[in-house]
This record gives sequence, structure tokens and C-alpha cells, in this order.
Amino acid sequence: MIKLLFSLVIGLVLVSCGRAQPIEPPHVPTGYLYKVEPGIPGKQVYVCNQRPFTVTGELVGPGNLRAQAQQVFENLKTSLQSVDMTLRNVTQVTYSIRGTSVTVDTTNARVLSNLGTAYFTQVPNIVEMKNVSQLAREDVLIEVEVIAVK
Repeated sequence: MIKLLFSLVIGLVLVSCGRAQPIEPPHVPTGYLYKVEPGIPGKQVYVCNQRPFTVTGELVGPGNLRAQAQQVFENLKTSLQSVDMTLRNVTQVTYSIRGTSVTVDTTNARVLSNLGTAYFTQVPNIVEMKNVSQLAREDVLIEVEVIAVK
């Protein structure tokens, strides 16, 4: 009798799990957000592959590096906010810019530097800009990764 009751309870649990609706997390823009207990001082959060898409998945500023970078910064703010952090917590930023040469074009570097100054109230300890031949899509000109510390 106990085995039958136990089997029935297990069966009900499995059925209810199959029907359970997943809890929707707050929407974080495209990219990946890796966090490790951000509430604990000194812990790091990695935000990777932030791209210039709106929350509806539309590309911002086709062919316009400045517009795309600005959207990426807005996405970074939203991602960090989801773990109770801001751009002020960023200690390292890496810009991957679509390009064909080994070095980053000075005009592109200036655009990103000016935007970074506008968004970061304190300059991250490490800022890296690199050209890459390929990104997620042909019309994406930039991806950004950051490390933030609580």
C-alpha cells in the first residue's frame, strides 16, 4: 500500500512539473551575462558578447559604428542593472570591431573612446580594442565584453 501511495505521489509531482510554466527572468539584451554572487563584495560579473540589438531583436544603426556602440552601452547598463551593478563597477572592457586590418582604425578608436568617456564615469583599468574579421552577423560592427566587480 505504501509503495502504491509513494508511486502515486511521485507520478503527481512529475505531471505537475511537466505542466509548470517557467518563471520568466527579467529581459536582458542579447549577449551573455555570467555572474558569480554579485551581492558579495569583490565578486566578478562577466558580460560577454553584447551586441547592438534592441529588446525586440532589431539591429540598431546598420553601417553606423557610433549608433551600434551606443546601443551596446545601453544594453550593458541594462545587463549590469539586472545584477544590481552599474557601468561604474566595470574594471575591464574589450571592444571587438569588425575590420580587415590588424590594427583598429583611428577613427573607430576615437568614436569608441568618446562614447566610453560619456558612459563610464571612471575609466576601466583595462580597455582593449581589437579588429576581428567576423562577428555574429555581417551587419554587426561591434561586440563588447566587460568584467565588473561589486
